[in-house]
Amino acid sequence: MRKFIRFVFSKRFLAIFLAVIQIILFGVLITEFYKIGPTIYLLMTIFSVIVMLYLLEKNHLNPSYKLLWVVIMVLFPITGAVFYALWGDTKLTKKQKQAIHAIQQNARKYTVKNPQAITYLEQHNKYLAKQAKYLEKYADATPFYNTQSKYYPFGEDFFVDYIEDLKKAEKSIFMHYFIVDEGYMWDTILDILKEKVKQGVDVKIIYDGFGTLLTLPQDYEKELESYGIKVKIFNPVHFSLHISDYLILNHRDHRKITVIDSNVGYSGGLNIADEYINKISRFGVWKDTAFRIEGDAVFGLTTTFLQTWHQISKEEPDYEKYKPTVKKETDGIVQPYFDTPMDKINVCENAYLSVINNATEYVYITTPYLVIDNEMVTSLSLACQSGVDVKIMVPGVPDKWYVYYITQSYYRVLMEAGVEIYEYTPGFLHAKMYVSDDNQAIVGSANMDFRSMYLHYENCCSFYYSSMVKSVKEDFLTTLKQCHLVTMEEVENTPFWKRLFQIIFRIWSPMM
Repeated sequence: MRKFIRFVFSKRFLAIFLAVIQIILFGVLITEFYKIGPTIYLLMTIFSVIVMLYLLEKNHLNPSYKLLWVVIMVLFPITGAVFYALWGDTKLTKKQKQAIHAIQQNARKYTVKNPQAITYLEQHNKYLAKQAKYLEKYADATPFYNTQSKYYPFGEDFFVDYIEDLKKAEKSIFMHYFIVDEGYMWDTILDILKEKVKQGVDVKIIYDGFGTLLTLPQDYEKELESYGIKVKIFNPVHFSLHISDYLILNHRDHRKITVIDSNVGYSGGLNIADEYINKISRFGVWKDTAFRIEGDAVFGLTTTFLQTWHQISKEEPDYEKYKPTVKKETDGIVQPYFDTPMDKINVCENAYLSVINNATEYVYITTPYLVIDNEMVTSLSLACQSGVDVKIMVPGVPDKWYVYYITQSYYRVLMEAGVEIYEYTPGFLHAKMYVSDDNQAIVGSANMDFRSMYLHYENCCSFYYSSMVKSVKEDFLTTLKQCHLVTMEEVENTPFWKRLFQIIFRIWSPMM
């Protein structure tokens, strides 16, 4: 039943449904309205062409994304245009735009400035300084000192410290996740949260409506609220008579954040589900990573959570109340940042491109999905051709076979440029990380695919001259020993039928 519900709410179902409507409509026009049908169909086709021209004029859209919609509208000239009108591009009502702008302006009043960190980066690496300034300007992301960082190479390592910190909470616990699934991990957390509420701790949780569609019971938020936990669902999946409720349905909240007492923050690639801590096995060993920060930089995670809470609940938060109170010894510069599809600025992709373009020695990347656009292919290839050691680690056991086909379809062009690609043989690799030149690492929620780069809400953290850089690099090199280096011979021996599927799936990749 759950699989059926997921299918009904999937884009595949909607595409099939629209195709059927298209066929029925065409059939009706030629059988019942044979006199005026061709005229009506011609007018509708002209309408689709107009929509297509409008699409091609959009400067902020990726060319691959445009190509997909052109193909859809060519195949389905009537329903394709309707489909694009609803979900092809970010569209907000005037009221929604005003509300989001007000939330951002309110948060900016409490933004902490730290020009000393920028000055330090300018003195040591002008390229890192440029990236930090970009994130500060376009993602309201302050680079912080006075922060300690800890890296976790597996979810089970993370979970030990995570539980201990939850138990120590005295004032507040904020949790913000794409997936929350019932099981050992969530039950253990929930028991602590219920106890903390009794102790007077302010517990707030945000989870995504689609991410939890099949993992939590219907109206589960009511059960949590009965314990005294405050809950908000981002973009809940439900039927509505208001068309505006569907305009942003394609934009999901993919972020992973926990903030405890405003002083301790956790983030990375982990959701709240048993496979992330290898309590159950779904696709072999689940390799995911996370980090813990304590000190000033936690405020970057806190403000991300509070802005989202404000957007959903309409409750204006007191940012001043949640500023960190604990100062830690500086461990490099820590810059948490988040990305939103609403501003049409691809912060996460631009940050990744900056790492690649500015590298002089090496770039090591881990990603569960390698579904990339031409800009990313060009940057990776040029870096490698310029003498940079570029290594990419992907899963050896996929969670979605069709996405895995797309990932493998990029092997040839990247390997011809000299990029080394490794498949993690023990199981599924869910970590999203970049590390470069022993001076920068990025760890967060953003995959290397179209959904993360263009459609989802994401959060990451950039570490400059921090112990995190060394930890991420060491984990990458250690994990390489469990990986298979893909050879060009293997790529050449890809069966014809698989290559055909790869070509077809590549066209549709911006929707996956």
